Amino acid sequence: MATVACAAGFDGVTEPIDQAKIGFTVSGKIDSIWVKEGAFVHKGDTIMNLVKTEEELRVSITKIEIEDTSSMASSQAKTQNYEKDLTATKKLYEISNSVSAAQVWEKEMNYHVAKAEWDAAKTTKAKDSLEYRMAQAQLQKQYLIAPFDGEIVSIAKHTSESVEALEPIVEIADVRQCRMIAYIIVNKASKLKVGKQVNLVLNNGSSVHKKGKIEFISPVVDKASLLRTVKVIFDNSDKSVEPGVTGKIILK
Repeated sequence: MATVACAAGFDGVTEPIDQAKIGFTVSGKIDSIWVKEGAFVHKGDTIMNLVKTEEELRVSITKIEIEDTSSMASSQAKTQNYEKDLTATKKLYEISNSVSAAQVWEKEMNYHVAKAEWDAAKTTKAKDSLEYRMAQAQLQKQYLIAPFDGEIVSIAKHTSESVEALEPIVEIADVRQCRMIAYIIVNKASKLKVGKQVNLVLNNGSSVHKKGKIEFISPVVDKASLLRTVKVIFDNSDKSVEPGVTGKIILK
């Protein structure tokens, strides 16, 4: 009982460790919503997508372009043939009088022109590859993806409604691990260390007792109140605490 008498409680408020309001990075019109409010999603799951017809067509077009290698194959074969022809002509020029210098020059010109065409075809193919990747990236922007595991707290839009770029339309939170943020007087906070285990009493309709671990102690003290911010992580996998409720950190 003496230990309890010496204990002191400091007020705090709880929050999920992972919580975010998310939206698309581009403007558009919602085509499909794949989850409902309250649903649990995993990181990488699709939450909704915009109308994406143009983006899909662009991906298809650029894919055809990147898969069409006829121009590069033709210019490569042409270059190789001219190279062989040039090599043979040079040998004849060196060992006989049946080939003139002008003919060698002409073969060299044919080879260099063909090689330039082949280089241009390779450059074009590299650009096609980049355009295909850009088209794929643009298509991915039409999907709203869960950034972490969690529950859908709210969805602010409906199918067929328009959205603006960066407009927050979905709130997601993972309540399985939470944090309490409390403000503690200097003489008590100075005895705490990051990683230390502390007791929590949370007001979730009735008192819920939890153990938590200190993750952060503010290096500065508020001048007006002489309080120091302390953050404590606690397990809430049983969902016995609804993030947002208040509580106390109990310190001896």
